[in-house]
Parts: sequence; structure tokens; C-alpha cells
Amino acid sequence: MNGRRAVVGLVAVVALLVATGACTKSKTKSTNGSGAGKTGGPVVGGTLRIGIEKPSTLDPAAVSPGAQSELLMADLLFDGLTSMSDGATTASPAIAKSWTNSPDLKVWTFVLRDARFSNGRTIGGADVKYSLERVAKQGPTSVSALKLEGISGYAAFQNGSAPEITGIKVVDPHTVEISLDNPLAVLPEVLAAPEYGIVPREAVEAPAPAFATAPVGSGPFAFAAATGPVVKLVRATNGSSYLDAIEVHEYDKGNLDTAYDDFVAGRLDWTIVPNDRAEDAAQRFGNGGFHPFDAELFYAFNLLDPTFADVRFREAIVKAVDRTALVRAVYPAQAVPLGGIIPAGVAGHADDPCGSACAFDPEGAKALLAQAFPDGSVPTVNIDYFEGAGEEAVAGTIASSLQAVGIPTNKRPLPPDQYDQFAVSGQQQLFRLGAIGVYPSPDGYVAPLFATGSRDNAIGFTSSGVDQLIATARSTADPVARTKAYQDAEQQIMGQVPILPIAQFLTKSVAAARVHDLALTVNGTFAGEKVWIG
Repeated sequence: MNGRRAVVGLVAVVALLVATGACTKSKTKSTNGSGAGKTGGPVVGGTLRIGIEKPSTLDPAAVSPGAQSELLMADLLFDGLTSMSDGATTASPAIAKSWTNSPDLKVWTFVLRDARFSNGRTIGGADVKYSLERVAKQGPTSVSALKLEGISGYAAFQNGSAPEITGIKVVDPHTVEISLDNPLAVLPEVLAAPEYGIVPREAVEAPAPAFATAPVGSGPFAFAAATGPVVKLVRATNGSSYLDAIEVHEYDKGNLDTAYDDFVAGRLDWTIVPNDRAEDAAQRFGNGGFHPFDAELFYAFNLLDPTFADVRFREAIVKAVDRTALVRAVYPAQAVPLGGIIPAGVAGHADDPCGSACAFDPEGAKALLAQAFPDGSVPTVNIDYFEGAGEEAVAGTIASSLQAVGIPTNKRPLPPDQYDQFAVSGQQQLFRLGAIGVYPSPDGYVAPLFATGSRDNAIGFTSSGVDQLIATARSTADPVARTKAYQDAEQQIMGQVPILPIAQFLTKSVAAARVHDLALTVNGTFAGEKVWIG
């Protein structure tokens, strides 16, 4: 495994969770203005006022897959070839009105609808090719770029030996063909990620205004103006949104308390709730806006370390930790206990794929230790994590839990800027591992983390049976059968106990009663064209 490239899969989660303690995503219900109790259909007009942390960029190719504010703005301003609804198994049309695939699922043909950029220019196949190549050009430092590596010609383009990705072909102004090295049934789902929004070359490469701060978009809303901390988006030309505009109030990092206060005072219609105000928000407005986000926290075993060769030892470690109590104590109202690999909100999620192997059972843990080490020589477990109050609390809980059943431990915290490299060094033992799937498919979690030889497989996990199930899923056109293959792979993985699942983070959000049909996807964005104010 190439450690330098594997570490990329950890970076976004590590950076985000250090800063915020949790990732965010929202889905409203009746107590938070989702539209329950409305007396009529959608109303056209009005301005939605939202509060978010100030994004570092409005350029979809540059957003972090763990930064909700950046993803949300990218999704409002740009459309990709496809889109995904929350919990959906398959993608829906966006810039592409339809697509077909070859029988072997290696050649995909996308037919574009009559769509326009916010400057009025028609979106064509050349714009699609330019946009995807622009993401791919970022190479191994970009999680989003690496998700495109299955396209034929990616490697040669990325290393500079080819001027284009040969696997992305403009057939005609309205048709794009994408060829893959291997079957990938979930390509339409991959391309639904906000990072793959379609951009116009002339605006990106213009000397001014800077595209990252005043972009020309392809989505339901167009950038209109930025006045101080307020960015105004308006209904795009020929757009179908109910809203006339969205007024985005940007708050400095760590200052979402002010956004929440502004919501309480009636100055905002929707906002993210900071961690320290979550319980107050739940009491005042209910928890209808608290919903799983696709960011997960594990502790993983370095399976290349002989210390963990005996599955009974790994199972004893997992059984020793009361994950429900840990999450309640460290992440109150911020996360829920994690039971497996495929997160809630993603098709194929199961509540408890690990079953009895992951159940909290200290006496069972002691019995397994007695079987694995009949002479009582239980090895010391090094617990590896990066520094931070929340991280220290999690690692400390794990350490005390293991010690309570007779497993000696040694905590080894590292500075955050050193941790990523250490986590793939081969010296790690029981180590903190975060995951964000980028695209809302079980493939985005199962394959990168557990396929043999995957650049993101920092665990050293290998199983021919799991590899075969992943290959079967990627070669299966039927979405039901494909999801079943991923679920079977997850069960086989968890049966070998390669991870100690900890938490799936939540969004905490609140919405005013006048806001209707604001439903976010699992990656934290919402379909702005469907929202209306009543």
C-alpha cells in the first residue's frame, strides 16, 4: 500500500474534527419548519436567510468533503451531471438528462439537457470534460480527484504525460462518454458529489473576478453580490426554484454561537447549531434538525502488527468498550454510536452489522482473553490518536475500558499535523481513523477502506471473499442486488473485527416555521430549488 496516498483519505476528516469536534448536516421536520401543517402548495418568491461558517472557497473543485458550508454553497451554485436525494440508492438527472452504459459497465454515455451557466451560455460536453479534468489535475492531495482515478487515462493525465484524460470523450456538444478501466456500476452516484459541479472555462481562467469568490455557476442559484459577511444568491436564469433569493450570512470559524443567537432573534431562517448550544436547541426547538452526517469515527487495528493476529484479542478489545456510554459522554447531542461501516443516510445501512462480536460485554472480553492468552501474558496495546480535548476523552475511555478487563495500554497522542503520516507508517497499533465517503454510496466506504491494496486501506485488511463481493457489486447493474453485495461485504468485514466503531457525527440545525421542504442530503447539502417560504 502506498502510504502517502492512503493518508489522503484521512485528511479531510482529521482537519474537520480537530476544528469542530463534529461534522454537520441537517434535515428538518415539522418542529423546524419542514412544511408539516402547511395549508397549500409551494409559494413562489421570498428570500431565505441562512447562517453558515464562512467557506474558504466557492469553487466546487476546491471544496473539502468534510466542510458543510463549502459543500452547501457548491451545491446551490453548481450542478453536476447527476444528483442524489437523501437515502437514495441511485442517482437522478441534473446536467445530464439521461445516461446509458455498456453491458460490462465500463463505458457510460451521458446526454445533456438544455442547461445554461448563470452568464447565459449553454453548457456543453466540453464543459463537462474541462470540469472533471480540472478536479483530476489536483492529484493525490485531493480526495475528490482520487475518486476519478478509475477513468481510463487518469494516471497519465495526472502525472503530466498526457494532455487530457482520454477516457472522457466529447461525442458531440450534448453528449459525453466516460470510459473506465474496470466496471463501476456506481459511477452516476460518484458524479453526484458537489465537488464535480460543472464550471465554465472562461470564467475560471478570467483574471477577474476571482472564481473562488465570485463564480459563474451552473446550479439553481447564481452568485449576485457579496456585501461584508452577507452573500446574495438569486434564482438562476431559466431556473425553477421557488425562492427569489438566498441570503447567506457567513460567520467566522468558531463563531456559530452568534449565528444561533441571530436565529433565536429572528434574523435567520435556518442555521447550523454549534456543539455547545446543541442541548439548548433541542430543548427550544426539538431535535428534528439533528440528523446523521456521512462522517464516521473508528479506532482501527493495524492488522499487519502481529499483536492483533488473533481475532479473539480484537473481539475482546471491542467488547470491552461501552460505545454508547462513550458517545453520550464525549459527544452529547453531537453524534450517535456507530455499529458498522455503511453510515445512516446511505443506501444499504444496517443498524448492527457487527452483531454480538461488537456488543459491550466485559465478562465476554475476559473470557476471550483467557482463551487467547491462557498463560495470562496479555500484550500492551498502544492507543494512537491526535491531540485535542475530545480525542483525549475518547482515547482515555478506551484505555480505561481495556484496563478494566485486563488489557494493559499505552496512550500515544501526536500533534494533528504529524498524525496522518504516522497512521500509515506501519508503527500504529489501535489507531484513530476517520472516514467520509465523498459520494453517498456504500462503495465509498467499503471499497476504499477494506479492498486489498486500496490506497486508503490503512488497516492492512485483506480478504479474497470481501474483494470478490466488492468486485461483484461494482459489476452489478441492478441496484438492489448491488446493495446486497455491499451489505454482505460489510458483514464479512465486521465478522473479522478489524475496527472498533465509535461514532457517526450529526448535524445540528434549526429552521424557522416558515421554511418548507428544506431536506438535506447525507453530505450536508440541500436542493435549494425545492425550498419555499410560506
